[in-house]
Amino acid sequence: MQILQPANSRVFLKHMKKLILASTSPRRHQILKDFGIKFDYIKPRLDEGRAAAKLGTLIPRKIACGLAYAKAKSALSRVKSGIILASDTIVVLRGKIIGKPRSKKHAFEILRELSREKHCVVTAVAFIDAQTGKTLVTYDESYVTFRKLDPKWIKNYIKINHVMDKAGAYAVQENSDPFIKKIEGSYYNVVGLPIEKVKRILAEWDKL
Repeated sequence: MQILQPANSRVFLKHMKKLILASTSPRRHQILKDFGIKFDYIKPRLDEGRAAAKLGTLIPRKIACGLAYAKAKSALSRVKSGIILASDTIVVLRGKIIGKPRSKKHAFEILRELSREKHCVVTAVAFIDAQTGKTLVTYDESYVTFRKLDPKWIKNYIKINHVMDKAGAYAVQENSDPFIKKIEGSYYNVVGLPIEKVKRILAEWDKL
């Protein structure tokens, strides 16, 4: 598992425009903080279910990109300057989108289905310059292989962790690493924000 370290991130983005994260996700907040990226944040105003239905597609990367853009756009009227950043994460198993659990019973079913399987995590990021309207939407993909999960372990994990707001009913930073056998691609993409791609785009924003 390759994890990009926060070293030199402050210097790399020294002249960046003000960043406004359209998310209240503690995980995304922490990633930006760990990499020394200063930001304000705002809660997006979006019904994700309705927004996804309006996209008219079942392709995971298009759904993730569409939702990330919709989140960023929902904050546009409340931001006067700076770059708005929004993100959306989707878990895909054998071509089927695994969303957030509807209940703890559903969370159990999701994790049991992911046991011993390799699945894809798609995280899209959308950037909108509040002053110019300049927009960029892209995505990253990582592949996660689970170890075999014992039913008793799954029940205990659901009991002690917050799973209801997470695609795939798990989070790699909440005591779940022991059941992950391998991650191919960006670790932070699985957490919910592909920071390698985010840093690169912010650093080159004026040239894009």
